[in-house]
Amino acid sequence: MSSLNAQNGLSPSPGNGDFSRSPTFVSDEDVESSPRALDANATLTDLTAANGLNKEKALSVDEEHLPAQSTMGKVEAQMEKAGTAHPHHHKNALASLDPKRKGVLLLCFCLSMFIDAAGVSATFLMTAPIAEDLGVKTGDQAWILGTYSLAFAATLLFAGRLADLYPPHRVYTIGFIGIAIFYLIISFMENQYAFFVLRAISGLLAVLTIPSSINMIIQMYPDPAEQAKKLALFGMAGALANTIALVLAGIFLLANWRWYFRFITIIIAPFAVLAWFLMPRTEAVAEDLPGAAKLKRMDLGGVVILIACLVLFILGFTQAAVDGWDAPIFYVPLVVSIVLLGVFFVWERFMPRGYSLLPHDMWQFPNIFPLILQASAIFMWFACAQLRIATYFQEALGNSAILTAAKLLPMGITALFVGTSTQAMPWLITKPRFVQPVASALCFAGSMLFAFSKGGSGKDYWRFMFPGQIIGTAGGMIVFIGMNTSIIQAFPLEFAGVGGSFANIIFQVGGVIGISVQAGLINTGNGTIEDWTGSKNSYFFTGAYILFTGIVFVAWYRQSKMPKYDGPVVAA
Repeated sequence: MSSLNAQNGLSPSPGNGDFSRSPTFVSDEDVESSPRALDANATLTDLTAANGLNKEKALSVDEEHLPAQSTMGKVEAQMEKAGTAHPHHHKNALASLDPKRKGVLLLCFCLSMFIDAAGVSATFLMTAPIAEDLGVKTGDQAWILGTYSLAFAATLLFAGRLADLYPPHRVYTIGFIGIAIFYLIISFMENQYAFFVLRAISGLLAVLTIPSSINMIIQMYPDPAEQAKKLALFGMAGALANTIALVLAGIFLLANWRWYFRFITIIIAPFAVLAWFLMPRTEAVAEDLPGAAKLKRMDLGGVVILIACLVLFILGFTQAAVDGWDAPIFYVPLVVSIVLLGVFFVWERFMPRGYSLLPHDMWQFPNIFPLILQASAIFMWFACAQLRIATYFQEALGNSAILTAAKLLPMGITALFVGTSTQAMPWLITKPRFVQPVASALCFAGSMLFAFSKGGSGKDYWRFMFPGQIIGTAGGMIVFIGMNTSIIQAFPLEFAGVGGSFANIIFQVGGVIGISVQAGLINTGNGTIEDWTGSKNSYFFTGAYILFTGIVFVAWYRQSKMPKYDGPVVAA
């Protein structure tokens, strides 16, 4: 995906991947007086007229759509010829920073991404000791992870909207500092219900850092090629957390699970201070709008509907792993969530552009469907691989938490190596049509090795589990980083934060479904923890699904649909 649209507020014309200039956030008066100003396919005539230009001058500029590969300079030149400048022309404070300062800020952004993702993966190892310490019943243990992931996933798009409407540096610092404070409080909790509530609050704070980081990375690195590399680094931080966080959790479990949360606070504190002092004041995309107008564009109705939809969806699949697929607690929330999803899309359809939570023309973005399908598979693959293996090592084989983490270390080392390689070989991310299916095939191969490993006991660990971790993780890293970067760059600037949030929602939903399906398939064995039959079936499922998405991707995705650019795009 290219970032011209992300930098200049360009949106794709229906069905062809071309880009035409569309307004970012227009005024309430424009909404009422000029409906065409909200049209994603508006011509330059429409836009100049909507912003108060003389009609005759506007007509002399352009009667047709702007060319597909128009850059900001061409648009500005034409508007200047008509006698006006662009109405939302702001200085990009982040792009003008010196490289060292940019590097430190990028490190802060990547750290927040790592910690947010680690909030899920580290819990895989810590669930049992937390439940024992706080007296959580077996049927409620799913909520040790569920309270965080539910709050995180359900509010992602809302956080993305905040980062687009308000200065992203403020949104980021509130979330980053808040994580440090609440993780410290959590480490002293003795009551399970207080723990659940605080974990949910920490998820709400963690989610603020994702879209705001993406928004600022896009501003900080306006050149498309460099931007793609930095977004890949950001995505790599999340993928590394899926593996390395297990090792960190295992180390701290030698003492107590509480020290993991205290360690995170100790790590965040100095970086939060650095970010506070090094981050310049950034302007929101809708900087010119007054507070009341921004509130209207929060799309609170859409936010409430979507949060209810995601909460019920995650609730149903979480409880299905405990109560079974035929339990009302599974199918009732699922049915209601599907209905609410339909209501959400209808609601969004009738919201004017600039007021809706998602772009009206999102479904017409080039290749958006194969991107979403491929993205839905990767958290499913990682979560199912790690959760079942970590649980089996500890409960069936009697391994300690630190030994379990050590046996999963090949995933972390491979993730670091492959993630770093994407910087030296950017074509792994920028040429996805054939790279992504190969990566899916590697994940499939890893799943098959897990399936036939018999739990990785004795020599089977080195024959099956060890190579499976390396091969599968190599493919998984490429899928994750590639899809994260491509989906983010598919969205125009006024939806930059929402674009990153949308990608993460797809990841999270895929992971929730995968874990629930795996829990159901595990019961296809004899029901004992030592039996590997159900685990084998679950790896058949996840391997087959990611191979299917890879095949669909190579058949559907077309690189030729993507816009091409003559040079770097400089943010205004």
